[in-house]
Amino acid sequence: MMSDELDDKEEAPPIAPEEDKDWIDPELPRGYLSPSQFNMYQRCPRQYEYAYIVQLVRPPGIAQIRGTAVHKGAEITHRHTIQHGAPASIDEGVSAVSDKFDAQAPEIEEWKEETQGDAKDQSIRMFKVYYRDAVPYIHPVRVEHTFKWTRELCGVPVLGIIDLVDSVKNPDMSLENDPENPQMVEVVSDLKTVKKLWASSRIDNEPQLTFYAIAENTDRVRIDFLAAQKTGIKYTPITSKRGRQEKMVLLEDVAEVSRNIKAGIFPRCAPTGWHCSPTYCGYYARCRGKR
Repeated sequence: MMSDELDDKEEAPPIAPEEDKDWIDPELPRGYLSPSQFNMYQRCPRQYEYAYIVQLVRPPGIAQIRGTAVHKGAEITHRHTIQHGAPASIDEGVSAVSDKFDAQAPEIEEWKEETQGDAKDQSIRMFKVYYRDAVPYIHPVRVEHTFKWTRELCGVPVLGIIDLVDSVKNPDMSLENDPENPQMVEVVSDLKTVKKLWASSRIDNEPQLTFYAIAENTDRVRIDFLAAQKTGIKYTPITSKRGRQEKMVLLEDVAEVSRNIKAGIFPRCAPTGWHCSPTYCGYYARCRGKR
C-alpha cells in the first residue's frame, strides 16, 4: 500500500552538548527541532512523546523505505551532476535505489498485501520515471543539503536536510538583461513518493517547505511528486511560494511547539484524522488500544 508518507524522512541524530554547546537546547530531546519533529508534534503531540521522549522504536513502514530508496537514487544522480557536470547513469541510480531498499527491508515487520519483491520493483520503477521525466530538466545546486537556523530567528535551534536546491529559469524576468531579475533563480525542492497528488491548499501550507524557504532565504519552493496512480507512475512538479507572513507564522509556531515540548505537554490528537489509526500510526495500540 502506498501512503501519503506519514512516516518521516531520515534526519540527523541527536547532538551532544559538547559538540555545539552554544547552539543546542539541552531541554529538547535531540538538542534541536527539525521539520519532521515539528510536523509530528503538530500532527499528534502524543505520537511525538512516544517517538522522542519515551524513545519507543517504531518500525518503518513500506512507504518510508520506498521513499528513502528513491531519494537515494535521486541523490546519487544529482550529486554526480554537481561534481562532474552530468548525471550518473540510470544503472548507477537504479543500483543505489536497490541497495538502499535491501538495506532497510529487514526492518519491516509485516509486508501485508504487498510483497518485498513488489515493493522493491515499485521503488525502481518510480526512480526510472524520475530519471526520465525530471532529471533532464533539473540543474542541481545542492543536494541533501543540511541547514541550521541560528537561534536568533525564534529562540529555537533547528536542523534539517533539504532534498534539492534547483536552478530554474526566472519566471519574473521581463528583459534579457534585467539586473533586478536574474535569468536563473534557486528553488528549494522536496521529492515525495505518494499514492495521489496533494491538494494545492496542502502544498501552499506545508510547513516543511516554509522551513526550507527560511533556511535558503527564498520564497520559491516546489514539491516533486512521484505518484503511483492507476494509470501508472507519474512525475508532477508543483511550485508554491512562501512570503514574509508565512515565514513569521512558522517561526511563532516553532517557538510554541518548543515551549510545549519542554513543558511536557503531549495530548492525544483527535481520533477523527486519517493518520490516527492502526494502519498509519505505529503507536496506536499503546495510545488507544488494539482494534
